[in-house]
Amino acid sequence: MFLASLIIGLIIGFILKGDIRKIDVSNIKGPYLAIAAFSIEFILFNLIRRGVIERGNLTYIFYLTQYLLILIFIYLNRKDYAFLVIGLGIILNALAIFLNGGAMPVSPEAMVKSGMAPSIEYVKETMASSEGLYAVQNSKTILPFLGDCIALGRYVISVGDIFISLGLMGYVIKEMKK
Repeated sequence: MFLASLIIGLIIGFILKGDIRKIDVSNIKGPYLAIAAFSIEFILFNLIRRGVIERGNLTYIFYLTQYLLILIFIYLNRKDYAFLVIGLGIILNALAIFLNGGAMPVSPEAMVKSGMAPSIEYVKETMASSEGLYAVQNSKTILPFLGDCIALGRYVISVGDIFISLGLMGYVIKEMKK
């Protein structure tokens, strides 16, 4: 989804007569923080999906570390509005994850609507037993509207994801137009 956001940003930038050669990432402060944070997520994602570790205190600590690194990265780049929009999206996603036991709550209705699952019952049966990064939304879900509850094509995204995408697009467009 975020790759699509970058591509849309480039297209809009071109439509607005921007130039891709004007994009200068050398002004981004602390890119190693973002790289480290996304590396943690990639590693956790693979370890949980392969059943090497389960969601719990260890993954909670790694998620906390990941989000702290990203928030420090956003803080370092706070003078750029696009990073503030991205930061807001990250905070919204972090709230959904941390308030719900370290997993992103996912709407089974949105999964069915997007075509990712054939039925709500299927989502509840398969996700409850096999997925460590996501949890099926239920009556105990805290702030369910912050979870992955928006069906968008063949994906289910969160409000936080929308802010992150808008920030990425805004950054690309701004850089192309300077």
